[in-house]
Amino acid sequence: MSSLDPQTLATQMAGYDIQASQSAATKQQSSLTTQSNNLSKLKTALTTFRSSLTSLNSSTQGMLANSATLTPSTVATVSTTSQANRGTYSLTVSQLASAQQTAYTSLSDDKVKQATGSLTLAIKDKSITIDMGKLNSLADFADAVNQATDNPGVTASLVKTDGKVQLMLSSDESGVGNALTLTTSQLDSQTAAALNQGVEISAAKDAKVSIGSLAFSSSSNKLDSLIEGVTINLQTVTTADTPLTLTVGTDTSGTQKNLQSFIDAYNSLRSVLDTQGSASGGNDGLVSSLNTELNSVIRGTANGFDMTRFGITSDKDGKLTLNSETLKTQLGKNPQSINQFFNSQGLLSTIDKSMNNYLSTSHGVLQSRQEVLDRQQTDITDRQTKITTRYNDAYNRYLTQFTKLKSAMQDMNNTLSSLLG
Repeated sequence: MSSLDPQTLATQMAGYDIQASQSAATKQQSSLTTQSNNLSKLKTALTTFRSSLTSLNSSTQGMLANSATLTPSTVATVSTTSQANRGTYSLTVSQLASAQQTAYTSLSDDKVKQATGSLTLAIKDKSITIDMGKLNSLADFADAVNQATDNPGVTASLVKTDGKVQLMLSSDESGVGNALTLTTSQLDSQTAAALNQGVEISAAKDAKVSIGSLAFSSSSNKLDSLIEGVTINLQTVTTADTPLTLTVGTDTSGTQKNLQSFIDAYNSLRSVLDTQGSASGGNDGLVSSLNTELNSVIRGTANGFDMTRFGITSDKDGKLTLNSETLKTQLGKNPQSINQFFNSQGLLSTIDKSMNNYLSTSHGVLQSRQEVLDRQQTDITDRQTKITTRYNDAYNRYLTQFTKLKSAMQDMNNTLSSLLG
């Protein structure tokens, strides 16, 4: 009995007491961890898939990619969106838009310092009033304009030429409607005269463009409403005998790239679903529901089209593939049809709504599932706490018992030794 170790025996006996409960809790924790990890992977896959479709379904950009060319190329630059239709346009640019810019060569630091009264600067229906009596230099004047919280859209700058500093006022935006007006009636005569003698560097003008007999004007050199889906940035005017020729066409390669990116994103999601569906992860019902919904959506119709019209088919595993020749043929017949199927209220919008049913943080399926797992985790944590308490109580009880037993045995051994001695 001298080798009897109360601590070792207490540990063993307490372990036996909780063995069944601990084994069940460990098994449940392992299952719950697997379910949580799988749910996290599923959420990541769905979020990634949904995000990858965003750029293909914006208000200006869809599945269709267009191209545009300009001749001569020096007159302007051009960009297109999915809304552009094929066509050729002949444009004459007779005037570019410009912003008003005026230099006030007669105004000097001394005149500003001597000035009294107020000056009003206005563009359209907005204005600021500068108290000239508080200023001591052209630099003060520029700061008063530029730092005004209610600045109507004018910039004051100082330019040094031939050793002389001059004030320049510029409208921030081009166009006749953005011309700057000065009201000097509340100024002293000397300052008013200096500001009324400005030298025009650039006049406020609108761009003037015509397509045949149709004439247009724009306050900006960026023409984004002249032809739907086309943005033209004017750089110079056209010559009398050489109009600007704009040709808009379908970018088949770019459209195929967009479509392939959708297919790749979808197939990546399916791979995650297939992996989770074949594993025992506790989310089988959720994965099955997702598969059913995706299969239904992807095989649906929109505006009289289905995905096979654009060369997209599904193999036996549910993965999508693209036939480029079928796509090319459809784009040749009706390029806007791919936007009609995928964009606006088409397939991508339907998929997004389906994803929201799962990903919504307020009422989504994944959020509800996560809440269930969180409650189960709380239950397991509470159970583990009780098991630990049970173990500690049993350990302390057994330790006391075995310690007393060892002490009693030692007393008996001592008594026996004295009797035999």
